[in-house]
Amino acid sequence: MSITVLNSHPILNETPVSWLGIERLRSACLGMVILDIETLSLMEGQLFTPRELSKSLRMGPRRQKSFFAARMALKKLSRQLDLIEEDRPDRSIETLGYDNLSPCLAESELYCSVSHSSRFVVAVAHRHPVGVDIEAVSHKIVRIQHLFLSSGEQQLISQSGLDLKQTATRVWSAKEAAAKALGLHLFQAIREIEVVKVGKEAGVLRYQAKQYPVRHGEGDGHMIALVTCGEL
Repeated sequence: MSITVLNSHPILNETPVSWLGIERLRSACLGMVILDIETLSLMEGQLFTPRELSKSLRMGPRRQKSFFAARMALKKLSRQLDLIEEDRPDRSIETLGYDNLSPCLAESELYCSVSHSSRFVVAVAHRHPVGVDIEAVSHKIVRIQHLFLSSGEQQLISQSGLDLKQTATRVWSAKEAAAKALGLHLFQAIREIEVVKVGKEAGVLRYQAKQYPVRHGEGDGHMIALVTCGEL
């Protein structure tokens, strides 16, 4: 696969939220877009390609909203990285891969990943496989931690010295992001990926005897995890 190498590391953060650690995430990828979903106007006819519109019409209102937000973030990221002509309309920028599931950035061969919560959507690009996840920090993740944490990870959390719900969210979001970067189903990632280090700003996970870095950012009660399978 031939991939165009971009020299800059732009970032577009169109939310009023101050994200701690965002520069660390920015330096680990080619570009990043964060949007507040509540500020977006639903204009499918102006935004969607025919394939995107066809998929959207099969969704319920709630899924349509998050699907729209993800398309918006990916198209903004395509423009941010100068992957398309400046005057090209959004409805001609494709963000659905050939499998009609995975995200893509126009016709480029860059890797990308997108994630959303009920409040925010985040999209990232990289020359190597990459995964991003955004989660609201809540006690819910603490209550279900036994479903996705190994005994070693539970001990790691208890000894981290960090707030329990923030630490559990970091581990969960790290596995979600890693599943995307490594091309795994989430159930497989939960069973086979082991988080071996967790910290406020960064951590480390292991999959098939290989270790991968995890970078974290947080703001307004949300946590972002970024996992890359290669450095810039």
